[in-house]
Amino acid sequence: MFKINILEKIAEKLGITFSFSGKRNSPTTKNRAEVSHSTVASIQQAHSINNDMRSFAGSDDHVSELELKILKELYLAFKETRKYPRLPLKDVHEKLGITEGDYIGPVNDSKFLKIDGDDYVIKETGIRFMDSFVRNNKPEVDITSLAHSGGPNGQELTGLRLVNNGSGSAIGIKCFLCADGLERVNFANIERLNPNEESRNSLGYRYSDTPFFTQPLKNLRVVFEYKNKDGFKFVSGRYLSQTKRADGNYNINNSPLGEYFEY
Repeated sequence: MFKINILEKIAEKLGITFSFSGKRNSPTTKNRAEVSHSTVASIQQAHSINNDMRSFAGSDDHVSELELKILKELYLAFKETRKYPRLPLKDVHEKLGITEGDYIGPVNDSKFLKIDGDDYVIKETGIRFMDSFVRNNKPEVDITSLAHSGGPNGQELTGLRLVNNGSGSAIGIKCFLCADGLERVNFANIERLNPNEESRNSLGYRYSDTPFFTQPLKNLRVVFEYKNKDGFKFVSGRYLSQTKRADGNYNINNSPLGEYFEY
């Protein structure tokens, strides 16, 4: 009876009515004419139905909402420490709003995490699952333009414009000018970039009164730090180069931009 109810729900997405006999897997379509002239709603619906069927069949990558919430907490801790984390049940439940008496059955037989004593612990399969999950929701911030100007106010980086080439939104983007041996400078911030979205030009940053102007630098680069909607952190950027001036100082070149990187 349970399987019949699942199939009936999937059939509703197609707008098809099925009648079920007592035999297993023997649906009979009532509105065949309507189906023959249909495009099956859309490719997206077809994907949705396929996912429902995989979940019904007990797919290895199927995970409950509760498992995913706890996995995110464990994976965040894993990425921070590079060690298998142990998170106290009490702390995780408090953060996620799980109160005593709430149903937590899905975590008792989870393929991705386990309860060990009073702690939640992520399994190796859980790390692999979350690696894949994050890749599918990953923002990738890059530069589309960066201008350089000089005038009475000194040398400036101006017109920084970014693009998100990833599949997930980039949130809280911080832009840093960096070089080996120097303290990095946060010279621009962008609240959010959705996939395929470009930012507006940022305000200029005057660097002519900083070490970025007065000395040759190693690994000069612009670095972007940001998160996705699940709170996972990402870093990307571009290497930059310098040109020595007649007065012995150095301009930051905006063209061509150097190699793109992520870490």
